[in-house]
Amino acid sequence: MKKIVLATLLALSSAVASAHTLWVVPSHFVLSSEDSWISVDVSAANMTFVPDRGVSPNNLAIVFPDGERHAFAQSYQGRRKSQADHQLTMDGTYRIELAGPARYFTFFQQDGERRRILANKDERAAQLPANATDVLTTRSRGRALSFVSVNAPNDTALALSQQGLELKLLTHPADVVATEPVRWQFVLDGKVAAGVQVELSREGELYRDDAGRELMTTDAQGMLAFTPPVAGRYVLEASLTEDSTDPLADRVRETLTLTFEAALP
Repeated sequence: MKKIVLATLLALSSAVASAHTLWVVPSHFVLSSEDSWISVDVSAANMTFVPDRGVSPNNLAIVFPDGERHAFAQSYQGRRKSQADHQLTMDGTYRIELAGPARYFTFFQQDGERRRILANKDERAAQLPANATDVLTTRSRGRALSFVSVNAPNDTALALSQQGLELKLLTHPADVVATEPVRWQFVLDGKVAAGVQVELSREGELYRDDAGRELMTTDAQGMLAFTPPVAGRYVLEASLTEDSTDPLADRVRETLTLTFEAALP
């Protein structure tokens, strides 16, 4: 019972976070000198780039242009947003990523109430109450990304892990320009991901009557094509729920956000 109560409390906390879009936004997307410092804001918010809830930076990492992964030199968690700083010591493209390991949740009905426990399909039998019904296990994972390029961009930090929902950046983030087409491809566990629901939003939403959000869906090859209408900062938010090939889950729930900049044409 303690595990069920704990999971219920975690579920409430997770529900608050999941109602918001999680994003990481660097102070600069393109820099022209080595040894520059980058500052990164992290928040979960309903409105684009308007901080609402600070998020722990413990799982925030930076991948250097040579592929080496580092923790941020310093970080701070605030009420509305968290912040981290790091020195960029080489030319190329850096990957900023906030991501944790996949988690397994088993949902079930008990005495007319919907509950969940932290357990995969192998673990759930020992934790489920005897009268549990409508049992379903979900593997849940999310990540928030951004990329910063110093002088000459490269592709090493863009490499995919083949785990979870990922984005193949056919148009390099440093090459995104307003009014010019962008082509990216979604993959799930290394395979093309069709039918991914995507929402594109841009900065300044607080000062517009029309939020200006664009809803899109990837095609049969996982492709996403769009054209940023104006220069500025954008957030792309993607989600996918489908039946699972993971033997530890009945379905997978994946989310991904990417913050990027469209340069002036």
